[in-house]
Parts: sequence; C-alpha cells; structure tokens
Amino acid sequence: MKTIFSILTLSAIALLNFSTPSQAQSFNEEQKAELQKMFNEYLMNNGELILESVTNFQNKQLAEQQKETNEKAAGFMADIKKDSSLPMTGNKDGDITVVEFFDYNCGYCRKALTEINKLLEADKNVKIVFIDMPILGPQSQVAAQWSLAAEKQGKYFEYHKEIMNLNGPKNAENLKKIAKKIGLNVKQLEKDKDSDDVKNMISANLEKARNLNIQGTPAFIIENKVARGYISADQMQKMIADIRKK
Repeated sequence: MKTIFSILTLSAIALLNFSTPSQAQSFNEEQKAELQKMFNEYLMNNGELILESVTNFQNKQLAEQQKETNEKAAGFMADIKKDSSLPMTGNKDGDITVVEFFDYNCGYCRKALTEINKLLEADKNVKIVFIDMPILGPQSQVAAQWSLAAEKQGKYFEYHKEIMNLNGPKNAENLKKIAKKIGLNVKQLEKDKDSDDVKNMISANLEKARNLNIQGTPAFIIENKVARGYISADQMQKMIADIRKK
C-alpha cells in the first residue's frame, strides 16, 4: 500500500505541476482545482485498474528479487557444502542439503523444528544445516552462543532442540540447566560460548543472511531454492522431489 500511495501521489503531482516549471506557472488556482477534480474522478473510476497495475509491478519486482536470491543461493550452497564447521544433522552425505536460518526466540522457528524432525524421519538422504541468526534481542544472541558452543562437544542438535522447546527466557540460568540435563560439560560450555570462534561464526552467519537478503526467520534454502518463512515438511518434501527430478 505504501508503494501504491507513492505512485498515486507522484501522479497527482505530475498532473498539477504539468511537465515543466513554466507550464506549471501558467495554471491559476481555478485551473489547478479543476485538474485536481479530474484526477480524483479518474481515481474513482479507474481505481481497480490502477491497483492491478501497481500489483503487477510489485509482483514483477518480487519475482526479480527472488530470481536474484536463487542465483546467489546456488553459490552460497556450494560454499556451505564445503564448510564442515557449521552445525548439522541428518545424513552428512545426503544428496539434498537444507539450510535453515533461525532465531531461538522465533515462534515459527520453534514450529518449524517439528517439521524438520518429520522431514528427517521421512527422508534419510537429507542433510540439515543450521544457521543461527540472532536478530530478536539479546537473549537470542546469548542462546546462539551457548548452542554453537555445544557443537564443540558434539551435541549441537540435541541442545538445539532443548533450547527451541524451552518454555521460559533463554537466559544463562536456563541454558545452563538444560546443558546439565543432556550431559554437556557446563564449565567448558561457558568458556567456549565467549570464544572468538563462536562470536565470529555468528557474525559470519549474519553476513550470509545479508548477502541473500534474508531479513527474517525462519528462512530455508533447499539446494538453490529459497523459501522465506515457515514451511511444512510436506512443502519441503515437494521442493526436494522437484529438485531430484532435474
């Protein structure tokens, strides 16, 4: 709607000011009022046509952006497949790689975890890579640091599930409790969470998101296809099936 308003506003200015300053100065107040009336009548009589044109323009822009993102995703995925430092689960040698950008305070990311588990049960030839993208506040950053530290002890996915399903604040106290629950070395975890390795990885993750124009969570990249927002296991499986056909 903001785009529509901008276009209509510019159209009104063009009508009222005409094409050159000298021509604009030739209109008196009565003529300007008449032009405004004509413009308003045109909007009233052709509102649906204008809306359709603007919608088509917006859809074209979105399609171009999606095409550009998909092209970038292909290069991104090639790098991801060579990067063994990123936390993952599933089949490490799977023919399909699914990357999830997520935030621990994102409700739809929590919902998406259920769908990821369904996908892993249904397809044993899929690899899931997790990109911690803490954008929803300080606790998101804290949780990301703790979870990436757990990767150093080989328990990332187990800890990831516990954090995602935690009912309560993702603060140090609660993160420590669930770390003990699953048998993590908490003393080492507390040390690793503040390491340069972990902090640099989070910075790199955020840079990856910026390069792909991913501004919210969850977001999924399935091979070279980008899906913004929550998607179900069925939707993932359909995308995967289409990719395997090619």
